[in-house]
Amino acid sequence: MTILFASLLASLTALSPPDQPADHGPPVWGWDAHKMICQMAYWRLDDDTRVKVDALIDADPEFERFAESCLWADQVRGEDERYDRFTTAHYVNLPRGATSFDVDRDCAETYCVVEAVRDTRGALSDESLSPAERLEALKLLSHFVSDIHQPMHAGYGDDRGGNDTPVLLFGNDTNLHAAWDYGLIEHAGREWVYFATILHFDIRSVDANRWAGQLDPAVWAEESFGVVSESAYDLPEDRVIGQAYYDRHIGILESRMQQAAVRLAAILMQSLSDEGLE
Repeated sequence: MTILFASLLASLTALSPPDQPADHGPPVWGWDAHKMICQMAYWRLDDDTRVKVDALIDADPEFERFAESCLWADQVRGEDERYDRFTTAHYVNLPRGATSFDVDRDCAETYCVVEAVRDTRGALSDESLSPAERLEALKLLSHFVSDIHQPMHAGYGDDRGGNDTPVLLFGNDTNLHAAWDYGLIEHAGREWVYFATILHFDIRSVDANRWAGQLDPAVWAEESFGVVSESAYDLPEDRVIGQAYYDRHIGILESRMQQAAVRLAAILMQSLSDEGLE
């Protein structure tokens, strides 16, 4: 372990993750995944952007850290009618038999995650909006960028992105969507800060440059659907998910979290560049 790694890990393990809200149901694209992605993105920000993100979060009475604020979009979902527009903005559904994502087809009848990323990115970049409005955009954008990188959030509509596909995951009754939201991550058995640190230092510069060069959320949806259509539904007949399925897919899930973090950081640096939010 390098001195830099050890120093960073020691400081990070002092963080106290917020308790999971008791009245918001089970975790969705688990609380840990959202915090990991946003924490990794935060580490990748340049100093100027980090100051601006901190300034926005400092004005939020509910959250002390950026990573914690990335849970907010799930917490207000179905709880505050002001955000009803975003109820369907956490995912996009594709028809069974589709071979690729088509924004005109798949986002025609519902406000989908691709549109939500584009809209909230635009709001964050809009200097005419108030700091409170841009804070809201920051929290929504960061959450939706994470959501779209979870493969089952670009899944089939006929089983609600795997929510209606029951599986037995390491002896626990659940569904395929939940397995990808948090089940596989939980099986890794790592605290979220430690897990994020490992993934952060594992990102190669060549990969980061390539991922940051593709900031179109429609492409991200296509990437997620590729996982869904190619391997996520490769289940045994009894739908019992064990070590073999985990070994095949945990690396994919980790890569998707890394991609989300790199891309979120790139978008934040673009959206908050050359502005006076300090």
